[in-house]
Amino acid sequence: MRKPFGTRILAAVLACALACVGLAACENISYQQAGDTTQTSGMTVQVARGDKQLDIKRPNPGAKKPSKIAKNSWTVLVYLCGSDLESNNGAATKDLTEMVRGAASDQVNFVIETGGAKRWSASGISNSKIGRYEVQGNSLVQVESLGAADMGDPSTLSSFIDWGVANYPADHMALILWDHGGGSITGVCFDERNNYSSLSLRELDQALSSSFTKMWDKFEFIGFDACLMSTVETANVLASYGKYMIASQESEPGNGWEYASIVRYLSQNPSTNGADLGKTICDSYLASLDSKTRGFATLSVVDLSQVDELIQNFYRFSQEMYTLGTNQTNLALMSRGIRNVDNYGSNNFMEGYTNMVDLGGILQACTGITPSAQDALDSLNKAVLYQIRGSYHAGAGGLSIYYPLKVTNSAELSTFSGVAANPSYLAYVDRLATGATYNGGSQYTSHSDQAFYEGGLWSVLMENTGTPEAEEAVQQVEEHWEYVDDHTDSSQVITFAEEPHVDGETGVYSFTFDEHGLSNAAVVSALVYEVSEDQKNLLALGETYDIYGDWETGEFSDGFNGQWLSLPDGQNLCTYVVSYESDDYVIYTSPINLNGKDTFLRMRQSLADGSVQVEGVWDGIGQNGAANRTELKSLKRGDVIIPRYDAFSTETGTESTAYEGISYKLTSNTLKINYSALPDGSYLYDFCIEDVFGDHMVTPAITLEIDTNGDMYFVEQ
Repeated sequence: MRKPFGTRILAAVLACALACVGLAACENISYQQAGDTTQTSGMTVQVARGDKQLDIKRPNPGAKKPSKIAKNSWTVLVYLCGSDLESNNGAATKDLTEMVRGAASDQVNFVIETGGAKRWSASGISNSKIGRYEVQGNSLVQVESLGAADMGDPSTLSSFIDWGVANYPADHMALILWDHGGGSITGVCFDERNNYSSLSLRELDQALSSSFTKMWDKFEFIGFDACLMSTVETANVLASYGKYMIASQESEPGNGWEYASIVRYLSQNPSTNGADLGKTICDSYLASLDSKTRGFATLSVVDLSQVDELIQNFYRFSQEMYTLGTNQTNLALMSRGIRNVDNYGSNNFMEGYTNMVDLGGILQACTGITPSAQDALDSLNKAVLYQIRGSYHAGAGGLSIYYPLKVTNSAELSTFSGVAANPSYLAYVDRLATGATYNGGSQYTSHSDQAFYEGGLWSVLMENTGTPEAEEAVQQVEEHWEYVDDHTDSSQVITFAEEPHVDGETGVYSFTFDEHGLSNAAVVSALVYEVSEDQKNLLALGETYDIYGDWETGEFSDGFNGQWLSLPDGQNLCTYVVSYESDDYVIYTSPINLNGKDTFLRMRQSLADGSVQVEGVWDGIGQNGAANRTELKSLKRGDVIIPRYDAFSTETGTESTAYEGISYKLTSNTLKINYSALPDGSYLYDFCIEDVFGDHMVTPAITLEIDTNGDMYFVEQ
């Protein structure tokens, strides 16, 4: 790009404005509220403040096993909510084809309910009605056609389960939910025909609880051919109704599970159980993925009979986490560790936030602080019987948990209140949200967890008997979290013993935290900016973690080498870090426009030699909170890429509309990304410091000069 200039006059103006760069990108995500209080739940939990364990009571199935059921017979109910995965890509039709190709035997029934898509590729499947089908040998046979229904409504799911149990009773009953997934907050099965209505975990609990009265045994397994659903909150719900859970922590690619292998294995091994079948599902799924998606793959088989032990040990860990977290140093140590833990879907302000974080990673990050962390970790390892993990998630523990990497809004936290595993962990989340909203002020320091215990918000919600008290509790929950909507994401708890400055002798830009600042800081990065070619906008090039830091002394300084990622035509890309857990590589995301559609370019850079591999493109988190399932779409010859940037007016310093670069057309199926020195000229540079609550502060921007020899030096204003 052309040599930027004129940046010195902006430094003071932008000191405050730049603190908000990109942070509004995910605010348009909508979340469901805490839930319908008329529903029933399959689990009751009682707990008083100070209890060492939860009193968990789970239901028994309500029916007698029919005498006509053949031994080792299977019925797999597939709740196939096609959504835009089907209407745009025919993904559901492809999986139906795989089921038919697997050729179910007389002992194996694959029974499918279709709906939720505006268009179906499969001939004969209606886009306006609910269809019910059975795989018979090498054919898909329609057995019922119903009126229109919302597949994000729990009554639609329970009706399908009731019908399947009554008409296809088997020795082993199983359930698969197919579609988008959004994790513990937004749930699964987003109906495209009904404004992307989805089944929240509480609604899933409602549907399963209703149908469990007609069942004689638990489901052999409950599986999610969907993104992000392998969470401790999901497992806690399903432990009442199933023996095993099969689900992914990460986003799944568009093709999802490989059904031909699943049907074939069941037909050849009808005496198998959910654990062994789960292993086949995991292995065949991994084998079906291409090289671009295999690295991100996760799929777990969870023994739901071990979940109560995990919940109990996690409760003790959460009590310690909350109590020890009253010490600011402990809170900072836990927060820094957790923010380096593997997370899933997306958790950056470019692509959006799922706030789904690896549970095992959280426990490991706290083992030196909380005595019960190892017990909880041991229970997690017992519960996760088998899992596949791609190279980018080599440390995945098998189950995720909600952790507010970014405090979003009251609706999200209200929803979490209804599915949180225990009141102490919910109180810890409340402490983080309070600290973020009030900048660690008096409301945060006087925080108490009492409101979540006996007779309080969490306990009544979890009992959820449909009484007037429960309805009142839901209202209290919504009112409780309203304070979060005042959250601005601008940190005021970062303070310095030595303010950010340029050393006159060394030319190094550095700062030193004071004791208060160090106890509140979690992550330090830097932001780099350049002026657009029309000189009207300052463009955010993104972030770099090339920082020298010492968390013992609080001393930090720049380590920027002046190199950046760019297209072959020289346009610098706006890049933000997605994953930095590995010692071998770093994953970046860059906002682009691809063939007229806004999306994100994912890239992997080797830390050994700086080489860059384009992994593909991904659409991020949708407005409904669903992770896009078509992970890492490949680029091809003729694709047109336009870089996108957050932009600030050079006249006012305020944020302007998003800025687009120049079109670049691919001349081959491979996009080469350069990692090379920035062109000579003037840039802006500042430190971005994230505090323990997930809020940010940005230091005053200073000018970074790069001369024609590639030498760099800072010019303090």
